[in-house]
Amino acid sequence: MPIPWKRSRLNLAPQARSVPLRILLVVPFVVQVFGTVGLVGWLSLRNGQQAVEQVTASLRTEISDRIDQQLQRYLDVPLVVNQVNANAILMGYIDLDDSASLSQHFWNHHDLFPSLEVSAMYVGRINGEFTGLGFQANQQWEVGRSGDETGRIFTSYALDKLGRPAQVLGQTRFYDPRLRPWFRSAMQAREPTWTSIYPDFKERRLKVTLAQPIYTMEREILGVIGTDFVLSHINDMLRSLQVSQSGQTFILESSGLLVATSTEDEPFVVEGDRVTRLAAADVAHPLIQDTAKFLQAQFNSLEDIGRRQQLEFRDRHGQRQLVHVDSVSYGRNLNWLIVVVIPESDFMGQIYANTRTTIALCLLALLAATLVGLLTARWITYPILQLSEASRTLADSAARASLSHSETLPHIQARNITELRGLADAFNQMADQLQKSFAVLEQRVAERTAELLSEQQKSEQLLLNILPQSIAHQLKQNQTSIASAVEEATILFADIVDFSPLASRLPATELVELLNNIFCAFDHLVEKYRLEKIKTIGDAYMVVGGLPVPRADHAEAIAHIALDMQDTIRTFLRDDGEPFRLRIGINTGPVVAGVIGSKKFIYDLWGDAVNVASRMESHGTSDGIQVTQSTYELLHHQFVFESRGMIHIKGKGDMQTYWLMGRQACLESA
Repeated sequence: MPIPWKRSRLNLAPQARSVPLRILLVVPFVVQVFGTVGLVGWLSLRNGQQAVEQVTASLRTEISDRIDQQLQRYLDVPLVVNQVNANAILMGYIDLDDSASLSQHFWNHHDLFPSLEVSAMYVGRINGEFTGLGFQANQQWEVGRSGDETGRIFTSYALDKLGRPAQVLGQTRFYDPRLRPWFRSAMQAREPTWTSIYPDFKERRLKVTLAQPIYTMEREILGVIGTDFVLSHINDMLRSLQVSQSGQTFILESSGLLVATSTEDEPFVVEGDRVTRLAAADVAHPLIQDTAKFLQAQFNSLEDIGRRQQLEFRDRHGQRQLVHVDSVSYGRNLNWLIVVVIPESDFMGQIYANTRTTIALCLLALLAATLVGLLTARWITYPILQLSEASRTLADSAARASLSHSETLPHIQARNITELRGLADAFNQMADQLQKSFAVLEQRVAERTAELLSEQQKSEQLLLNILPQSIAHQLKQNQTSIASAVEEATILFADIVDFSPLASRLPATELVELLNNIFCAFDHLVEKYRLEKIKTIGDAYMVVGGLPVPRADHAEAIAHIALDMQDTIRTFLRDDGEPFRLRIGINTGPVVAGVIGSKKFIYDLWGDAVNVASRMESHGTSDGIQVTQSTYELLHHQFVFESRGMIHIKGKGDMQTYWLMGRQACLESA
């Protein structure tokens, strides 16, 4: 459309007040200086903030790494302790029936490991007998026993200098190790595993246990050995770290429950004899509480938090907080989040003071520049005013001498600038010409743009019909090589049974129309389950799940489409009235995907997993969906399978395969 530039903008009434050149010279100059002052102040503040962000980011990362390293050191020791005890039992160095021998063995090894890292080591037998050595809150080592000897009551013994039980310190209550969390976790895992955080049996403190089942040489279960780590040591370690004036660190689980904190608050509350863990969002400390709530709001689930996340938010008082959160894992069932939060104000105080000083100096410079500008403007405008007056006198004289009264000349005045009245006519003529030129040019540009947009849309649609959207986008970015290795994807090959004899009988047009109808129906299923069609070769159809966009349920989606394809193919009838039948093969494994060709692009897959999927189809049967062991492992909880047994696959040998029969009843009812 034409630019809205009207001639009347300059064609104003003669009595309109004009602006002296002196003001026009001074005001822009002052505005520029003021803008420079503001920009300098803003840049000073912004650079300070960026410097703080960089410094605090490094500081937060360093603190998080130190915490991670210290936790790793803490939690590595129980692994060694358990292995030493397990080997001693397996080799027969310890008699499990002799509780005195057990406690003496634990005492002989307790000096090898700091009590900070090992607070207790013990064994619980399958018959309910328990013997252990623990470091108590009173800074003393005690032996704990429970079983037939103590009437199943947990009994504590003081030790002499040789580590032998000297006297009974007290009895608490009924204790059966088989009911404790550490025993159950190890029996369920059947291998060394960390327990969830749970309260100590005797004292009001939280701990985790590395529990390990022990066996005879014949793999007969004897019981469980365990090594405790008390979480209060992590609190002490976090408090010893120097973060900043008011910065804090804390550790929490993906459930949101607090593990440890650098504050004086405990991560649990005691209600009578019950110890209840606290969520980080429920603690009394406002900074930790606000940070935990921010993380819960920022992520759908705390399990989604990856390694080394640098975040920021504003707390309940509007103060900017800088956060580092790191997801760490220390073995089976022990996954925590390390959080370091530092208020920006801890580092910005001096920067704010320096910024205020800078602004004050800039304001003084602005005042000086304004005074200089006024003097300069007066010096410049004085000769211009004299020249303007002389030009007006000369123009009036020339008009009276050469122009007749019958001639009509345009008389355009500039409203704002007195000295530019003589230029107004030329400016307006130029504006008219520019307006006309721009109108013609804009019309041509609009027409050409519409044509180019239409052609671009057609080209993009054609490209999307050939390649996945993400791959097409990469091609448009002029990437010369597009390839990616995927650790796990599920490939489906489908082939129409006995189609070749039918193809020899049908006319070409009917044959192509039939295949088009069948494959269009399959294409709708591909879109329904958000899968990727790779290609068709003759009457064969290839689909992949998990590419080019990774997805966790790729095998499940392929299983669904396979069942639907079998239902769909039966709606198409052969020339003899019988429905068509499919032979389908499915495999899951690593593949390489990419685009090949320099002229006619094609998106294709390579790898042993693709070949195996093809073999599953070629070695299948009519109406059958044959899957490999890897696919079966992913789907056997959601779908019904029937074992085919071992079949011989060329190049692979004998393979265990299964028939996919259908969906589980609960899924069907849903």
